[in-house]
Amino acid sequence: MVFFMGRFLVTGVTFGVFMAEAIIHYNMGKSDNGKDFKLNLSPPKEMAKIAAITGAFAVASGVLIGSLQSFSGNKK
Repeated sequence: MVFFMGRFLVTGVTFGVFMAEAIIHYNMGKSDNGKDFKLNLSPPKEMAKIAAITGAFAVASGVLIGSLQSFSGNKK
């Protein structure tokens, strides 16, 4: 049970960090010259796409970390 909770924790933290990074990169791409950078949320449709991609990579990261822990015999 602890093993699965750890995997969910890794996935959740990874999602949060990756999502924050994705929002920053989205805003960097929207700024024309880098000088007018403002941190704004993207429109809901774009945010859903960003969250879906970020979520997929967060799940993949959680699965890979869990698999590596199992393979190494280091289940926590």
